[in-house]
Amino acid sequence: MANFENNFYGYTRKPKNRAKALSNPGGKEKGGFDMEVEALNPHEFRKGIHCELHKLGVTSLRESDTEQREKATESVIKNLTNTPGYYSYYEHYETTTRNMDKKPTFKNFLKELEGHSMKEIGEKFTEDKMKEIKLKESIRKEVRNKINELFKTK
Repeated sequence: MANFENNFYGYTRKPKNRAKALSNPGGKEKGGFDMEVEALNPHEFRKGIHCELHKLGVTSLRESDTEQREKATESVIKNLTNTPGYYSYYEHYETTTRNMDKKPTFKNFLKELEGHSMKEIGEKFTEDKMKEIKLKESIRKEVRNKINELFKTK
């Protein structure tokens, strides 16, 4: 990830919080890269920072102080570590449930989405709503319908 010590990203995590996540200690002047942050999607991270600061009542990252950025960054890292697309799912949740009287909780919403994530070609979805189409039977049915239509009209 880019330099966190500016008004566009967040803050640099303290060494005690990132001792386990350091690698390549000679790579930077300050003691290496924070691999926990480096593994996160930068677009999701940026979206998360803005979302968490908005929850704290700050309208933009430039207006936030270091403590607010620290709190937002830690919660973003925690959320994205558990669910990589957390803030995209959160936006989807907010727009889907915007006008609902009875909203499901966000955790329940995430559980519903678990079965619909991308899978490898050989794996099957557990909650697939589409039925497997039997091609021969559907073609036969269509041909019979067409033949019946032709003979009934003549």
